[in-house]
Amino acid sequence: MAGLGDMVNKAKEWAGQNPDKADSFVDKGTDALKGKFEGHEEQVDQFSDKAKDYLHGGENPPPQGEQPPPPPPQ
Repeated sequence: MAGLGDMVNKAKEWAGQNPDKADSFVDKGTDALKGKFEGHEEQVDQFSDKAKDYLHGGENPPPQGEQPPPPPPQ
């Protein structure tokens, strides 16, 4: 069974070979998160930028284990 590190490396390899598709997937996820966490769009955009940077060969992976901000009170 492949470890998490192997899966991450394969995802980075795929993203390097398919940068437009990888960005499209990140953008779709970003749009979904923005709909769930209104008022926190700036933080979602920052995470999106970091994820794209990492997938395109950046050294710093997105933070793991962080929880998204709570939804605003209704």
